[in-house]
Amino acid sequence: MSDDTDVYTVAQFREHQEGYGDRDPDAAAHAGIVRDPLVSRYLAVQSEHYDPDQMERPGQMPGQARDLREQQHIRSVAATETAREALSNGDMTTLKHLTGDQDQRADISGLKAMTAIDSLIESPAPVIVLLGEMGAGKSNMACLLAQRASHLLGIEQVASNIRSLRETTEWVDDSGEVRDGYVPNHGTLEEWVRQDGDPLDHPQQPKLFIGDEFSSKASGGGKDGYLTRQKMGPLVYKIRKYDGMLIYIAHDESSIHPLLWRLGVIIKKTSQKKAVVADRVSNGQLRDKRFEVQGVPPTDWRYNDKEASSWSWTDEEDGEEPDPDEVAYDVALWTVRQCKEDGLTHRETASYVPFGKSWVGDRWTEIQDGQHTGAMDRVRAITA
Repeated sequence: MSDDTDVYTVAQFREHQEGYGDRDPDAAAHAGIVRDPLVSRYLAVQSEHYDPDQMERPGQMPGQARDLREQQHIRSVAATETAREALSNGDMTTLKHLTGDQDQRADISGLKAMTAIDSLIESPAPVIVLLGEMGAGKSNMACLLAQRASHLLGIEQVASNIRSLRETTEWVDDSGEVRDGYVPNHGTLEEWVRQDGDPLDHPQQPKLFIGDEFSSKASGGGKDGYLTRQKMGPLVYKIRKYDGMLIYIAHDESSIHPLLWRLGVIIKKTSQKKAVVADRVSNGQLRDKRFEVQGVPPTDWRYNDKEASSWSWTDEEDGEEPDPDEVAYDVALWTVRQCKEDGLTHRETASYVPFGKSWVGDRWTEIQDGQHTGAMDRVRAITA
């Protein structure tokens, strides 16, 4: 039987293996559980080469190989057999590896910065936008906010386009299939948001989506830029309608749709440990700064910050033009008014809607003449 130090080291390794630690784990999830060398190697190779974006339907695939049903089944069978043998033989080292040591996980509840962070979560702010340069700790801050929201608000439905995030939760899609919380495209996200049915007829469970930089091309040209301008505003609208909270990671102020900050707050990470909180963006600059957060701690949530996130606005049923009777058109009209009241030019406003500057000018004239009040009221009802 091993001494206490050996057992402690094994328990530490399991926590590292599960992603609780300063370094991303090198060992796969089945290491030490699946004892057959051929099966273990098969799972390792599968994990190394797995890429859901290369599949025919990436939105229906889990973000990581460890969450494939085949891998889960193999680990479950192997863990049961390994535990049976360990109990029979009094093998404390193996048992400690199987159970891990949760005392090694970070406790963030008492840190100074949490008071300020919790105030953002508990305020009526269903949208939080995170800005910052690469390496400033945006993903850590996003996961920290999500961790606190789950604790304070009792949110149990979590999804993200961050493939490696381990704290996403399972949900049931329209066809009755159980899916993990990896959501890599617009069509899957809309289905996830609507999973509880029409909010007029069915109670909505609180939901949280972490979106990582899928509006980086919001002001660009081509199809990607067009689709972002067409769909970002309506998507935020729908998340709010279905009792969802959005934590959105962006690169800079220029990629933020007005509806994002209208519904919540902006957090700009200036370094790994510091952040500035503001209420809005105007002319590409933070406005109405509220306070600074010092000493941002690491999150308990597990992800690989070296892995790029995936996002696509397209799916098989997407159209090219928003119908005047759909929410996209309402949001476009609302966006024109918001941008023009903030002093943006017709050309600048057109970067946030799926239309050109001439359309913006015509609609702005109509809005000033008192037209489109119905569209404004419908959007206002959700943003209030």
